[in-house]
Amino acid sequence: MLGADRRLTSAGASVARPARPARPARPDGVTILTIFMLLLLAIPSGRTIPSLGSAGSVALLWGLAAGVWWCWHQLQRRNVSTPAPQPARTLALLFAAAVLVSYIAAMLRALPPEEANPADTGLIRAAALVGILLVAADGPPDMPRLEVLLRRMAVFGALYALLGLVQFASGHALVDQLPIPGLSSLEGYESIETRGGVTRPMSTATHPLEYSLVLAAILPIALAFAVHDSDRGVLRRWTPPLLIGLAMALSSSRSAYVGLAVGMLVLFPTIGRRGRLTLLAGGVLLLGAAYVVAPTALTNVRYLFAAVSDDTSAASRTDSYSMAAEVVSQSPVVGRGFGTFLPQYRILDNQYLLLLIEIGILGTVLLLAVALASMTSALRGRSLVSRPLERALGGALAASVAAATVMLGLFDALSFPQAAGIFFLALGLCSSYWRLANRADTFS
Repeated sequence: MLGADRRLTSAGASVARPARPARPARPDGVTILTIFMLLLLAIPSGRTIPSLGSAGSVALLWGLAAGVWWCWHQLQRRNVSTPAPQPARTLALLFAAAVLVSYIAAMLRALPPEEANPADTGLIRAAALVGILLVAADGPPDMPRLEVLLRRMAVFGALYALLGLVQFASGHALVDQLPIPGLSSLEGYESIETRGGVTRPMSTATHPLEYSLVLAAILPIALAFAVHDSDRGVLRRWTPPLLIGLAMALSSSRSAYVGLAVGMLVLFPTIGRRGRLTLLAGGVLLLGAAYVVAPTALTNVRYLFAAVSDDTSAASRTDSYSMAAEVVSQSPVVGRGFGTFLPQYRILDNQYLLLLIEIGILGTVLLLAVALASMTSALRGRSLVSRPLERALGGALAASVAAATVMLGLFDALSFPQAAGIFFLALGLCSSYWRLANRADTFS
């Protein structure tokens, strides 16, 4: 294990890098989560199993199976040592209970027929998301395996961004030409949008905002490896963050830029002096490259923020407050049921308003508490590890959650499978980092 990897040098003082982890003899939590990320990001988000409707996302079904796998392992585990407390995991279970209470309250009221199926689907979605969070929190057996998972996450993010860049250059979605047997497409979700004459790519997402959140959540992790993963060559380390950063710069999305700024604000103080200098230099070079590739995309950035008061999407956020307050007042504590406030009622470009309506003050506060506990756990865990890469990954995970948490206030992110999946995965990985930094428990 990790203790065996720490070998004293002839001087008797320095600590060697741990050996690369051996391939596990059987699938572990990292395997489960790798498959989840592959299903989530490789299959277009709008493709579902027709007979299951909106609950037919392959990644969603895998999340449900992962939750069952977690429960089974909790019953079968042979390690009876007292684990380090995991506040984020405990709060996530309370959040799941709040969603269940909201569902029961919805079933007890006079539920309109058109809301009955969305209520069931909402409960299934919540169960799948919490299942992924729990597997992420308890699945990785040691820090080297957690690094393997995070490195795969960075690679998947780079490929995801690369497809977006190809869409930007070609002006075509491309994924609409990819048939997947057994899956059907949601109408209108695989067409390219434009803003100010500039293509807004979305890779395999259903919307550019979903695409932006995925990139914003993965970028800090890719940057941590780029700066501190000295076992890899420069090209292998820097290709993922450069692709992701360029894709975000060319996204023509205010939300992407806000998420990028928040993530960097959290990451910057935690990545070390050399890392800060590298990020500053790399950021300048990346902006220069983006301007050369697509000058219009960057010049649009100033307009996006200067003309925010005239933008219809921004206006819809502020105009929804009074309406949301009126609906929340009907069931302020537990809400009307997760998933029951339908788009035809009103599209709320603010996930927190939607949560207040659907799961009430109780559920919304608990989700925010999960996010806060996750970030705190990752930042506190940094003081318990010694390797620069391990310390940097703690800050990167906190930055990932911070970026996604802020972006939830800019659109209804949990209505989009990829955005919701990456967010809950990051929450769970923060808890896993804290557990492994404490070296008090393994999942076996």
